[in-house]
Amino acid sequence: MVGIKYSSLDDLNGQALAWCNKVNGKVHATTNEIPFERLKKEGLNPLKREYIIDKINLRRVQKDCLISYGGNQYSVPSEYAGKDVAVVALDNLLAAYHEGKQIALYRISYQKKDMVVNAHHYRRLTVKQSFDIENTLLDGDNVIDFPIQPHDLRRYDEVLL
Repeated sequence: MVGIKYSSLDDLNGQALAWCNKVNGKVHATTNEIPFERLKKEGLNPLKREYIIDKINLRRVQKDCLISYGGNQYSVPSEYAGKDVAVVALDNLLAAYHEGKQIALYRISYQKKDMVVNAHHYRRLTVKQSFDIENTLLDGDNVIDFPIQPHDLRRYDEVLL
């Protein structure tokens, strides 16, 4: 549509629709069919949901487990801190995905500088963790423990200086 003159966006959209109707009413060189007729044969139904044409928005999860979207911040589970997540907004929902798995879902906040937080996303940070790995440094007679005496602190400070 290079070189087309138009007086308004409605005028341009009208010209684009007229062009689509014109070319879809003629035989297509690749299929040797008229697109409007082929469309009737295919029996396609309109989509029942919005078609996502936006590119995937990538966000880096900050140390505070927050991602930024639309001037607001939203939490994701703490294990994703420092990782990139895909963010998709559809209708009034915002979803965050990591490696194809949905990790968070929110209603979009239309305020500015809002912080939308799910307390469960921080649970792993507050629950005492147990370790399955045995600490071999404390095994047997190899443990060296030098309790520091008050008179040793002066010598320790002198060594550091």
